[in-house]
Amino acid sequence: MLCFHCHEPVPTGSQFQLTIEGQPQSFCCPGCLAVAQTIVEQGLTDYYRFRTAPASKASLVPDELKLQSYDSAEVLAELTHRSAAGTEIELSLSGMSCAACAWLIEKQLNAEPAIHRASVNSSTARLQLNWDPEQLKLSNVLQKIQALGYQASPFIADNEEQQEQAELRQFLKRLAVAGIMSMQVMMLAIGLYFGDYTGIEPEFEGYLRWICFLLATPVVFYAGKPFTQSAWRAVQTRQLNMDVPVTLAVYYTFFASAYATVFETGEVYFESVTMFIFLLQLGKFFEFRARARARAATGNLLKVMPVSARLLGGSEPQIIPAKRLQPGDCILVQAGETIAADGLVLTGHSSADESMLTGEYKAVAKGPGDMVLAGTVNHDGIMQVQVSQALVSSRLGQIIALQQQTLNQKPQIIEKTTRLAQFFIQRLLLIATATFIVWSIWIDQERAFWVTLSVLVATCPCALTLATPTAITCALARLNRQGILIKNQQVLEVLPKLSTLFLDKTGTLTQGRFSVARTYLVGSAWSEEQLMALIAQLETYSEHPIASAFQSYLHTTDRLTDVQLHIGEGLSARWTTPDGQQHQLQVGSADFCGCDTIAEAQVYCCIDGQLQLAVELDDQLRPETAQTLAALKQQKLTLVLLTGDSSAQVDKVASGLAFDRVEKGCSPEQKVAHVQQAVRQGEHVLMLGDGINDSPSFHAAHVSVALDSGTDLSKNQADVVLLHSDLRQLPQLLQGALLAQRVIKQNLWWAMGYNLLIIPLAVCGFVSPLVAVIGMSFSSVLVVSNSLRLLKA
Repeated sequence: MLCFHCHEPVPTGSQFQLTIEGQPQSFCCPGCLAVAQTIVEQGLTDYYRFRTAPASKASLVPDELKLQSYDSAEVLAELTHRSAAGTEIELSLSGMSCAACAWLIEKQLNAEPAIHRASVNSSTARLQLNWDPEQLKLSNVLQKIQALGYQASPFIADNEEQQEQAELRQFLKRLAVAGIMSMQVMMLAIGLYFGDYTGIEPEFEGYLRWICFLLATPVVFYAGKPFTQSAWRAVQTRQLNMDVPVTLAVYYTFFASAYATVFETGEVYFESVTMFIFLLQLGKFFEFRARARARAATGNLLKVMPVSARLLGGSEPQIIPAKRLQPGDCILVQAGETIAADGLVLTGHSSADESMLTGEYKAVAKGPGDMVLAGTVNHDGIMQVQVSQALVSSRLGQIIALQQQTLNQKPQIIEKTTRLAQFFIQRLLLIATATFIVWSIWIDQERAFWVTLSVLVATCPCALTLATPTAITCALARLNRQGILIKNQQVLEVLPKLSTLFLDKTGTLTQGRFSVARTYLVGSAWSEEQLMALIAQLETYSEHPIASAFQSYLHTTDRLTDVQLHIGEGLSARWTTPDGQQHQLQVGSADFCGCDTIAEAQVYCCIDGQLQLAVELDDQLRPETAQTLAALKQQKLTLVLLTGDSSAQVDKVASGLAFDRVEKGCSPEQKVAHVQQAVRQGEHVLMLGDGINDSPSFHAAHVSVALDSGTDLSKNQADVVLLHSDLRQLPQLLQGALLAQRVIKQNLWWAMGYNLLIIPLAVCGFVSPLVAVIGMSFSSVLVVSNSLRLLKA
């Protein structure tokens, strides 16, 4: 099939269609569709009837049409996903220069009633938007961002790299213009300097000044354009950012020098202006490269997100976008291809590389009945896979969504430093004004201009606003690379203050792979085999690790109704036997079943209130448990074992481990009470668990951590997820948070110390404008470089 507009091939599965003169026509891309739609709406359909050659492919679409193409239901379905609060999308932003730009975009968008939440990460230049597309079209949102002077588009990993390259080229062009022109102006300025001492003819002095003026003009109006635009946007919205004093300093000097050139009076300082902008651009260039590294570190998972899939169903496989796969679809995965969705292998044998999710580089064998994960790579065989869930709901999709959600959160320390920078800029302008007045009237009128310029430049708080967000972004990237997913950035502030750790036992300290060690048959109405099969059937309704111990006994299809899960206690149901008799069934702890404990049994089965069977289970400690607890103890943390198990196995597990206290037989309510009591006593508490019964205590603790092998509920509610389900990641988490806090403190001390030192020196006239700009640029580059150390750690 060929595109109706340009006659290029239409990709398989393309949804770009338009009815022209009563006939449905297909198009290869949204650009051709938008152009054709414009032609039809303008009443120019005859163009297609009388043309003698196909049109060129519409690679460039007018901005308005480009934005409107995002409003179609098909395109929105590809780019967005639904959440409880509304529709969410991630946008890439260009044109941002500092954290104040992020604040400005957020402030303007959050003022819209249809926008539930807009959060900008200044380090990665991405916007997380939650809004109601029924009330406000996506194209209107993008136009609002454009009106502020920024460019926004839906975030796509490949497009992000193209935009980054385009932005890099712009940086290099402006840097080249500023650098080359600065060198020329400096050479001419040397002649003017020597002329002041040895004498120079007025006509030659005027000639050199005019040449300097012409060379400095493109530097100010082209190389310095980003600073001017950013400052103008801030002024339009009645706000102040770091580019306001920078722009004032540039134009202050340039127009004063231009006046001196035109009217042949006073001094000119074109060399200072050009060198000032060159050094500023150089500092911004280094910041851009640092942000690019941070974006790359946080975007690695997006690059492994599968793009297409081979859908089975017709005579031959059909290639469709991976995002359109639905549960129940059957796909073909060839050797070397990325698996497009989580699913079950129907036919074929192969091995898969799951290292990008598990960190384990050893190939995992796959055959009929095995689960495969989206984003993993099929090695050497051909498999048919039945999709179990859509790509956005896959394990990879959930990890990416949580990672992006975390990156767009704003820890309180970032908000505090942003407010501090706003306060600082206001005081800076007042100090600069006062400096000019004092120097002009009482000290030295000729030097007042340059002293004021030094104050404006030297004290610009760029480093202060970069100190925290760059460090946090790099810390998150480092922890993600270690398999630690931070869902709530606020925990990075709390983790260094931890004093008490509450740890669950089953499935957390132990492997969670239970096996039946011994059974105690009490009743005589049913056989042990019947009761074990009945327990196994009821345990299928539970996600608790204990349920897996009974899977091998599941060989009955008796009817169970009114099944109820009693969190932390057990399960109950109405059991209908094959002959139609009904019984009340209870499986769980001894307290739940209302019976006395038997030896070391953990699971009890009661029918109609009478104990029939008790089961003793065995669960081995994880190999790394003792080593991890010893490492945590060395950090002077109080360790508390908090478990719902009341059997003697708790004492067996706790013996030899470094626990300060053991609380066993705890219900979910009792777990919450223990955590709340520690919080009331002023302790900073972390709760580590993996089951449904741990979820309530997650909310009571300052920080909650879940293992990836745990239940979906615990992972959804936890602040942190250990993706490798390895307890050794817990000390890594604490170490990463401490390192991040140390780097943030270093950055803030440097930024604040530099400004407190440079202000009195600049006001007193001891800092020249050239030294001021070097100091400001060096300060910004230093805090960014210091933050980048976190990626290497």
